[in-house]
Amino acid sequence: MSATNPPSLGTCPFCQAEITTLNVILEYETDMGPAVYAECPECLDVVNPE
Repeated sequence: MSATNPPSLGTCPFCQAEITTLNVILEYETDMGPAVYAECPECLDVVNPE
């Protein structure tokens, strides 16, 4: 059995750590499409991944 990595959503705008779907706190729709807020696993800030 092999482990799979969760999909990446981008990076933290503060520390550049990778943000994955495991870090999502809030997911919502905008006029421009889906958006998320996630907790950065490194600096622990709530961010909008870039």
